[in-house]
Amino acid sequence: MELEKKIEILKKCDFLAGAEEKTLVALAEESCIQEILKGEAVVTKGDQGSTMYFIASGNVRVHDGDAVLAYLSEGQIFGEMAVLDSDVRSASVTAESNSVLLCLERDALWRTVSQSAEALRSIISSVLQRERSIVHDVTTRTEQLQAYEKELEIGRRIQADFLPEYVPELENWEIASFFDAAREVAGDFYDVFEIKPSNYLAMVIGDVCDKGVGAALFMTLFRSLIRATCQSGLLNNDAELEDASPEQMKKILLQSIMTTNSYIATTHSKSSMFASVFFAVVDLDSGSLYYINGGHESPVIFRADGGYDILEVTGGVLGLFPWANYSIATTQMNKGDLIFAYTDGINEAKSERGDQFTEERIFNMEGGSWANGKEFLDEILKQIYAFRGSAAQSDDITMLAVQNLADC
Repeated sequence: MELEKKIEILKKCDFLAGAEEKTLVALAEESCIQEILKGEAVVTKGDQGSTMYFIASGNVRVHDGDAVLAYLSEGQIFGEMAVLDSDVRSASVTAESNSVLLCLERDALWRTVSQSAEALRSIISSVLQRERSIVHDVTTRTEQLQAYEKELEIGRRIQADFLPEYVPELENWEIASFFDAAREVAGDFYDVFEIKPSNYLAMVIGDVCDKGVGAALFMTLFRSLIRATCQSGLLNNDAELEDASPEQMKKILLQSIMTTNSYIATTHSKSSMFASVFFAVVDLDSGSLYYINGGHESPVIFRADGGYDILEVTGGVLGLFPWANYSIATTQMNKGDLIFAYTDGINEAKSERGDQFTEERIFNMEGGSWANGKEFLDEILKQIYAFRGSAAQSDDITMLAVQNLADC
């Protein structure tokens, strides 16, 4: 009775289509039935396999780690390639449900089919058919990948439009920026713009959690909300911006951050997306700088006298809690002082050994061989590339440098 069951299992498999009855009987006599429980590993990638499996019932998953290559069910086989060419297993197979398998050893297979031309033709035909299927799948996936890459390129160009095409050119102030996405699209953002008609300059830098397309979409939302609310005249009905006082500019700064935070946290709460943001406004006449650091890497002001000040966090990240509070801090930028703001693609850049660049190397930039903001950023990049060596860029790199050249 068991022999008949084995023969029926073999007949259902295309791998032996066309084989004579006596060949199926001989193979059935050489095989054995094995029951596999759900979640049990049948074969493991890299093992030296000598058994092929015919699925009598149930389902299995062919995978390479977490990447699923195929799902197989009744009438299909696996493990045949390692049996046919004596190679190691090219993938792992795990039972998706309780399954019954018919197991056949390499020597038994060849001993039997070598005496049957029909069986050999069937095996060759099956292998060729599988190769054709693989070629078709690869072609289809390549076309899909090309379409995705085209869409990502369109997204990259659109996202680039949300970043400043150029930074303002101001008398007595020098501004430099650098942006390099680790992928086609990025979660980092920055902005530098004048708050006209006042004589204030706004600078923003942020990093949206996660990576990829989702982060890129929220990057555009965060950046647009901050700029729009900052420039909105609705926030300043009580005074003309042309003669804006420090208190009025602080109000703009605070309301921009709180409005952006509240909107993201309320409207997009299900997405659980948030961003660290540093947002500052600087009085171009006096050099006074007012800022909110919402959970972002602390910018550094390199003083003309060789020291430096760290602009610590003044509130949490934006986008999680609509009721979050933020405080404003104040500092002064005198002649020669340079503020450097960056994302974690700088301090967390990794070397070939996995070490991080760290903030300490940034602080050691004081007294470096740089004369202005652009030279400063160039020197940072030079050090990052030298530190990283052949290691791949692991995160977006975004930097802003603003230097006061005036006597305030």
